[in-house]
Amino acid sequence: MLLTLPLAIAAALLPFAQAGMYGQPVLNLDAKSFKQAMATEHAAMVAFVAPWCGHCKNLGPEFTSAASSLSPLIPFYAIDCDDSKNKGLCGEYQIQGFPTIKSFSKGLKGAIKDYQGERKKGALIEYAKNLIPDKVKKLRLEKQGKENDLISSFLKDKPTLPHVLLVHPSAPSIPFLWKVLAHRLSGKMHLGFVKDTTSHSLLSSLGVYDAADTTRDATRIVAWPAEATSKDGLTEYEGAMKFNALLEWLQFQLSGETSTSNDSEQVPKKQRPYAYPTDGDADVHNNGDNTEEPAKEERSVKSEALKRKAKLDEAERRDKERREKAQAKLKAKSTEQSNENDKEELGGGGSSTVDAPDAVPEESVGQVKVSGEAAIKEEEEAAGPVPELSPSVSDDDDVVEKTSIPHEEL
Repeated sequence: MLLTLPLAIAAALLPFAQAGMYGQPVLNLDAKSFKQAMATEHAAMVAFVAPWCGHCKNLGPEFTSAASSLSPLIPFYAIDCDDSKNKGLCGEYQIQGFPTIKSFSKGLKGAIKDYQGERKKGALIEYAKNLIPDKVKKLRLEKQGKENDLISSFLKDKPTLPHVLLVHPSAPSIPFLWKVLAHRLSGKMHLGFVKDTTSHSLLSSLGVYDAADTTRDATRIVAWPAEATSKDGLTEYEGAMKFNALLEWLQFQLSGETSTSNDSEQVPKKQRPYAYPTDGDADVHNNGDNTEEPAKEERSVKSEALKRKAKLDEAERRDKERREKAQAKLKAKSTEQSNENDKEELGGGGSSTVDAPDAVPEESVGQVKVSGEAAIKEEEEAAGPVPELSPSVSDDDDVVEKTSIPHEEL
């Protein structure tokens, strides 16, 4: 059984996530696995660190927490520049101090910039989200009766690419998850978004909505092959509305684009994707039509699809467990660190007065300059990390923190 490229690379990188300075879902990579990860042309945040660096240790909880909020939409990576295997890579990216955080907008092919913002969860999340450009075509259904015109207009835009449309019953704006998928597949697929009418007239016109079916909501995804000119021949997605499952299905649709020529047999109006049949629904692909029994090859495809779905479900379960464990460990570590800080501030005599730290030049605050490893380690051990003042959090800041976390499910 073959996995698509992104999932195959993710599976190959999992062993590297078990060791390193930062815990899950941050992946601690070496030079080789870093190149593999960036081959997928996705947005990512990368921290170049050293295990002896106090500021790198202070960054850990915030970086890991931000990674948990955005996983799996935007991955966060860490590179240990103290490891001999990674020195060439760190030199290639001109790492002059630790920690250095760089953003990669589209793997190795996009813009690469130094992150200069605050090393806090909220700031890291907002910066990472801004790496995602809006590649989604936003459509608007002005009134009922114009559904066919809207679909025709969408298909005429970038006709050489396969088209995929997210039809949502209530979302006023494009979900962030959909923007991430459009960014990853830009140049390969054209993704659109439209808010349906309250009567679901668009879905009804596409033939994918049944008001009597109470088992499904009205959020639907439909796809057309390249060069499609009408709503006929669409494929409806019926899997989980989650990032990994959607990415796998979209990649499957791309791999199925073997030819743009017209076949002698027409594609069924409501062709269901073999990649993700719903539970107990493996034999509903004919939709009640009076068709012949599927050939052995087609049954084999269905069998492979069921295996793929089972493997993805298991991967999602393990990923959820890892995230929960990482969050629990992070919370415990933060509590322990907070208690230690309280002890340091109070001192042995019980006084609550804290001496102000000496002034530090602006260019060196929060980052250790690389000017000879021995000298740096000696300086770190002697002086310790530069104290960082914690800004007060207003009510507005709390609102931003809560609303800035995108969901991995539509």
